[in-house]
Amino acid sequence: MKIYITIITIIFFNIILSENLLDRTLSYSVEFRGIDAGQAFIKLENDTLFNKNVLRLNSSLKTNRLLDFFYKIRDEITIYLDSQDLSLIKVINKIHEGKYKKNHIATFDDDLKKITSKKKSINTDIAYSPLSIIYSLRNKILNIDDIYNYDIYNIGKLKTLNMRVIKTEIIKTALGLFNTIVVSPISNDKTLIRNNGDMRIWFTNDHNRYPIKIELKINYGNLVLLLDSIK
Repeated sequence: MKIYITIITIIFFNIILSENLLDRTLSYSVEFRGIDAGQAFIKLENDTLFNKNVLRLNSSLKTNRLLDFFYKIRDEITIYLDSQDLSLIKVINKIHEGKYKKNHIATFDDDLKKITSKKKSINTDIAYSPLSIIYSLRNKILNIDDIYNYDIYNIGKLKTLNMRVIKTEIIKTALGLFNTIVVSPISNDKTLIRNNGDMRIWFTNDHNRYPIKIELKINYGNLVLLLDSIK
């Protein structure tokens, strides 16, 4: 009976998390070395692709004029995800980071078990995008030192990534003070973000599991995304 109750509790908990942010836009203010540096957003919504129901994740990151002078970012990403496990089906990247510019489209073929882009194919049973794991992790019951494994596809490369729950922390944002739980990637290969960077995610330590803060480390310092509205 206890096992049955535990299973039902976990299923119910995951349903709440998976539905909570569907069709809602998470808007972030971007800071660089403590100053206002731009805006970002992510949004997950229902869609169809290849005659099947899927989820579409849209994301944008844009620096302001001040940071443009040092390191201009204009990233637009659209990702189609499996509606059950949030694994990658198709990704469309339009990346502009400093002098680096890249347009990239890739599609996962479930029958052939490979991801195909214009230049090459990569064999894999399942893959995730760096952004989709934000939503995937929300469906986990996160405890300190828990490690969750993902195969991450990012612009032509597949990497194994271990996401580790490292600590709890109080975070202040425009929405108020939040008790959070911090998750950081540990890669068996190179780091996840370009330019030898890294990424950490702060989820609110409650049933909402809002990704309240995201930190991206690049050569010139840290880009910090702080959630300022949910619409």
